Amino acid sequence: MNNAFDLPRSFTDPNVSRLSLYLHGNQGKCLVVTDENWSQFNWASIGDRQNQSLEIFSNRYDIAQKAIKAGLAAEFNDFDFSALEPHSYDAVLYRVSKERACSHHVINQASKLLKMEGELILSGEKNDGIKTYVKQACILFGDRTAAEKQGKSYLATITLHQLDQAFLDDKNYPSTRDSKTLPAFSKITKPGIFGWDKIDRGSAFLSEHIPTFLTRFAEPPKTLLDLGCGYGYLACQASEYSFSHVTATDNNAAALLAVTENLKATDAEYQVIAADAGDNITQRFDAVWCNPPFHQGFAVDGDMSDKFLEATKRLLTSSGRALFVVNTFIPLERSAKKYFRSIEVLANNGSFKLISLAR
Repeated sequence: MNNAFDLPRSFTDPNVSRLSLYLHGNQGKCLVVTDENWSQFNWASIGDRQNQSLEIFSNRYDIAQKAIKAGLAAEFNDFDFSALEPHSYDAVLYRVSKERACSHHVINQASKLLKMEGELILSGEKNDGIKTYVKQACILFGDRTAAEKQGKSYLATITLHQLDQAFLDDKNYPSTRDSKTLPAFSKITKPGIFGWDKIDRGSAFLSEHIPTFLTRFAEPPKTLLDLGCGYGYLACQASEYSFSHVTATDNNAAALLAVTENLKATDAEYQVIAADAGDNITQRFDAVWCNPPFHQGFAVDGDMSDKFLEATKRLLTSSGRALFVVNTFIPLERSAKKYFRSIEVLANNGSFKLISLAR
């Protein structure tokens, strides 16, 4: 059997790789629930699927787009399965998330979507909580099975035998909610967003230095792009400064739901756009600020840096400036030399550094 990935093994998630093997030989109607763990998956590798109906749901815009380009049926949303026909699937595949509410939500929904004797295939690692998720799913489904270990990866197939057990506590996953720990201007959030109930330290550092960043402009900037906005902590602060229009963009469906509600509560003129590093945005902006996902569990490599830097250059006006916050160990300045004439380390607190960029 061919490997489902085109990238070297060091880039693969072995849990996703094990799930992908199921797609090559299984028959029936199958739903694959995907998040950032599937970011490197080659959907074209699945091949001829005449004997199997496959649907992909993803909370990541880029993953959904890749699946669609491969000719597959894919939906981008925050794991909203409400439009799907209950008890119509033979299999649901899910590489578990470290976000417990999200994993509980998917397991609960799988029990509603699967036919009787349908299968939920879960994969993950020990520190993801895979063993606990398998035990909980077995209780919900009326099954008795254990996860099989291969290296650090665990995989379990849980069969649906019953429908009358209490659902797992998903903290009302689909709903946005007020947070007591976040500032009033960006208090709407929800599980499924990185750091969903806290202020990211990098974003807080950037926020402190916005006034200094603005002094670098010859004239006050009017339009702002928050590239990778999350729930909107930074985007919602734009109205405190000179900006007349704010665009917030993210790859994550939950983030887009939250930032929309938060910006709605401000005085700013705004728009919210689903995009992968701004890939489908054509407008240019006087200012871009960005807290990229380099330090958020993603691979730190030149391709990721170049992706955000190239997008930023394209999206800035000729006199525009950008402000990035990254971990101090990330050599963003070196990568930025290919795209920007002016590169300035605006601040460094030992953990994070702020880099101001101009074309």
